[in-house]
Amino acid sequence: FVVRLAVRVTKNLMDKMPELKVIATSTTGLNHIDVMHAERRGVRVISLRGRTGFLRAVPSTAEETMALLLALVRNIPWAFTDVQRGNWRTNAWIGRQLSGKRLGIVGFGRLGRMVARYARVFGMDVVACDPYVPRKVMGERGVRRVGMAVLFKSSDVVSLHVLLTPGTTDLVKTKHLRMMKPGAYVINTARAELIEDGALYKALEDKWIAGAAVDVLRDERPDGSHLGKDPLWKYAKTNKDLIIVPHIGGTTHEAMENTQAFIAGCVVEHCKRAGVVS
Repeated sequence: FVVRLAVRVTKNLMDKMPELKVIATSTTGLNHIDVMHAERRGVRVISLRGRTGFLRAVPSTAEETMALLLALVRNIPWAFTDVQRGNWRTNAWIGRQLSGKRLGIVGFGRLGRMVARYARVFGMDVVACDPYVPRKVMGERGVRRVGMAVLFKSSDVVSLHVLLTPGTTDLVKTKHLRMMKPGAYVINTARAELIEDGALYKALEDKWIAGAAVDVLRDERPDGSHLGKDPLWKYAKTNKDLIIVPHIGGTTHEAMENTQAFIAGCVVEHCKRAGVVS
């Protein structure tokens, strides 16, 4: 059974397939799959998680992070909408430059390192928080290792690049967003559940921060039925400091072609080892 992120593989769906042996997904995140039930059923879950060698050549989500950041700080979506309405108001959309600003990266794995490299090209100072990455490793990439409190207090932009696990759910608390500068921004291309429920909405509504751009929402559904219940979606309809896009970080022609071919190869290899195919 090969799925993409939009398909939620629940216990009920699995139990409708008594002969199910493998679930394959071309993603690193697994919160769309009931992994515990798959394990109880003896179903092998094959994903991109941990495939570091292959993933080094897949920069799409890191590139999207920079695209969202630039669009946000330069007011690109709202300026374009204004032009569509027949206006040409240059001074209405004064933005911020990235050069000289500090980027705080939460999670310094594959994507966090790519984003750090891109940000430094723009002249940004980069700090990062990741308990599993030594200070020396960050230093070799021109990044300073700091704790969560320092990162949120001192950064002009905070970008999340953490895998969602039971241990990282609600990793970013309301208190962290409350620490941020009023002119700072939040970028989340990882998972919505990394931020405490309601915290980002409150930070925007109460003007603790200058804006946010997200590629992810809680309880995503392919038909968009989750939007009506999400306060961020409602907020974005009437405010010009929040960008929401529909989980398109890895959705480029190149990334989709390469990851799907790679996952197919992994499935074939698994089936050969299991004696299912020769």
